Formats: sequence, structure tokens, C-alpha cells
Amino acid sequence: MPATIKVMLLILASEILNVTGQIFFKKSTNAIDAGKMRGFSGHVGYLKRALTKSSIWVGFIFQVLCVAMWLLALAQADLSFVFPAGSIQYIFILFGTHIFLGEKIDRMKFAGTIFLMAGIILIAMS
Repeated sequence: MPATIKVMLLILASEILNVTGQIFFKKSTNAIDAGKMRGFSGHVGYLKRALTKSSIWVGFIFQVLCVAMWLLALAQADLSFVFPAGSIQYIFILFGTHIFLGEKIDRMKFAGTIFLMAGIILIAMS
């Protein structure tokens, strides 16, 4: 397998893990009453409640796996390639939040995603 394909697969794996972790974080935070987050103690209390949610910890596990894949990609390619290619996460987030969180995809979000995809393709071709 050519090195570039291997790096792209690592980046894809990293970003899928990242997006999955973010979706778990969002589902968890949606389940916690944020209305009491006034002042420092309110924020600390919110974080304490968040850390009691098992889905937050699942999100952390996905984030750790994401970082592992990211480090493997960085070890094999230039940061100037890996970092922009990681922008594919925006595409995954757009569709992942629509599918798993019911968020709406409007015209502007869709157009922005098309531009991001074009940029990723240009970077991958360099």
C-alpha cells in the first residue's frame, strides 16, 4: 500500500473516531441541565455532573483512539499535509450530527462543506 494511501486511511480513522467522540460528548451534554451554569461553581457542578455520564467516558475513549491514529499519521507525513486533510472531520460532523443528533443541514452548511471537500481534494493532490 503506498504511503500516501496509508496516511489518508490513518487520517480518516482518526477523524471518524474524533467525530464519534464529539457526538457522544454532545449527546451527553444534551442530557444535562445547563440552566444552572451561573458563575464558577455552576460550571464546576456542571462538569461534575457531566463526568458521571458513561457516554462522556465513551467519548473520551474515542478521543484517545483518535489521537493515537493522528500520531501515527503525523509520524509518516508532513504536518502541512496531515493537518489540512484532517479537515474532512467537518464533512463527517455535518452528516453525523444530522444522522445521530437530528441537526438540520441548511444550504449554507452544505455549500461550505462542498468548498471544504474541494480544498481537501486540492491538498491531497499536492
